[in-house]
Amino acid sequence: MRIRPLLLGLLVLALSALPGRAAEPVRLGVVAARTGEAASSNQALFTAARFAVDELNAAGGLLGRPIEILEYDNLSTALGSHAAARSAAADQVAAVIGASWSEHSQAMAEVLQAAGIPMITPISTNPKVTAVGNYIFRACITDSFQGKVMARFARQDLNAATAVTLVNVSRAYSTELAQVFEDTFTGLGGLFLGRGIYTLDTANYGGILATVQAADPDVLYVPGDYRDSSFIIKEARDRGLRATILGADAFGLRLYDYIGAAAEGCYYTTHWRRDSPLPASRAFVARYEAKHGEIRQTTIPLTYDAVMLWADAVRRAGTFEPAAVRDALAATRGFPGVSGSITYDASRNPAKPVVINKLESLGATLVRLVEP
Repeated sequence: MRIRPLLLGLLVLALSALPGRAAEPVRLGVVAARTGEAASSNQALFTAARFAVDELNAAGGLLGRPIEILEYDNLSTALGSHAAARSAAADQVAAVIGASWSEHSQAMAEVLQAAGIPMITPISTNPKVTAVGNYIFRACITDSFQGKVMARFARQDLNAATAVTLVNVSRAYSTELAQVFEDTFTGLGGLFLGRGIYTLDTANYGGILATVQAADPDVLYVPGDYRDSSFIIKEARDRGLRATILGADAFGLRLYDYIGAAAEGCYYTTHWRRDSPLPASRAFVARYEAKHGEIRQTTIPLTYDAVMLWADAVRRAGTFEPAAVRDALAATRGFPGVSGSITYDASRNPAKPVVINKLESLGATLVRLVEP
């Protein structure tokens, strides 16, 4: 059947008036804990990732495509993290953000490296995570850096001659930090008096703290989670230990939520401070807190940076193709992150400063900013 020219013209006009088909979303996987031991601290990772993606979508998405977040619960275990990464790979995500705990991220990294999917952990600090392979990146400082910085601070700023560490042997994070601190402290001429160990399910710290009290160190390094560290600090205060208590990036304002004023006087290393003068940080704090309230976890700016690092790499690569995005990520130089300027080294770790804070007056005071 022949279609008359006039009818054909009308048909073309009618079709051109129809709305265009929406671009297919690109999937971004986010893995953290919704259930289990890590859930209370990991919720911030999901919230910050959503916030970042909402901003990207409001600005038109990436390469003309909207971003769809697929969220996975790792059940607060390494096994659950491995399964979550397998699910993300099966769902054909373009990249994965997560996880929080280092042992969770390491389990994910093994899967995603094999699948050839870029992964950026916001806050897993153990060096072994990125050592898994060339698709694995982080947005945070490493344990090897912050452990050395705190040991130097103890020796050179606090004039500490003796030290004891208390280590959660259930956490790779804790054991790595303790080892670096101990090695650096003794290398600087300090006397290491010993290591006390405990596990994730420890309910009573009286025994190991009695040993610490007998040793009477100048500093007590507690590189544990904020929850177990809080209970240790409270009992140490109640016992009248004179040691200055030091910690790592799991410390912070959350210690006040658990033990109030008992947290006063602790020093800790971290990635970012809320009152940072960086324009990118100040603007982010204003936008985020207008929607979600006060930022009390460094997980939040680091997760935002992780998402934006991926977005920046996609734009520079001009594609979502994983190998091209991986190469663009590895070539990142001077990215203006909320947590500071980010340049990746050969191991896909960012060269960034370490913040040393002191908990006082129910807040955190900047003591020193240590450049890499």
